[in-house]
Amino acid sequence: MTEAPRPEMDDAPPVLGSWRNLYVATIGTLVVLVVVFWALTEVYS
Repeated sequence: MTEAPRPEMDDAPPVLGSWRNLYVATIGTLVVLVVVFWALTEVYS
């Protein structure tokens, strides 16, 4: 039994134009948060 094609899986994401841009923004946000929380830990420890 084969699966039915799902054309919606080929659509671009609703923001940033491509999945690559969305992944880069997500990872960039994670890196920024890690740096901010590390800096806060250093300042207040």
